[in-house]
Amino acid sequence: MIAIGAGITALMIGVIVLIQYPQGQQGSEPTVAVQELRIGLDNVHVISKDDTTVTVEVTFSVLNPTRGTIILEYIKYTLYADGTRLAESMIGESLEGIVAGSGKTNYILPNTTLLLKDAMKITKSRGLEGIWDTLEGDVRWKVNGTYSVTGWAEKQFDAAI
Repeated sequence: MIAIGAGITALMIGVIVLIQYPQGQQGSEPTVAVQELRIGLDNVHVISKDDTTVTVEVTFSVLNPTRGTIILEYIKYTLYADGTRLAESMIGESLEGIVAGSGKTNYILPNTTLLLKDAMKITKSRGLEGIWDTLEGDVRWKVNGTYSVTGWAEKQFDAAI
């Protein structure tokens, strides 16, 4: 009888350990793989252009490779055309304190790509004179910047087409 009681007690302790520490992780903290978004430059389109201003639409493809839905707060970026800096812009907003939906943040479902568009108006300056006439032609577009996801540290990215 004592052996049966000891066996049942050992079995109960084993079940409790398995419930508290699944997959054999006794005594260690579970590891969480931090993944980054995959941000690509999908398209840059010159909407309108005259002698003094140009309006450019920038489209990003944002892939969430994680297993959970994430909240993309913002993408801050600098746009370059053939290596010449054109302008800086931001999609979204930086959230502070309590998260209150303002419609400027983006929810990205697991393993899903979201297209985000931003339009910017650029005024001609001396620094842009050399590239101004080629903006509607064959241009190598590049962006670099940072993005913020709720619960993650701000991350940097680069993309080009």
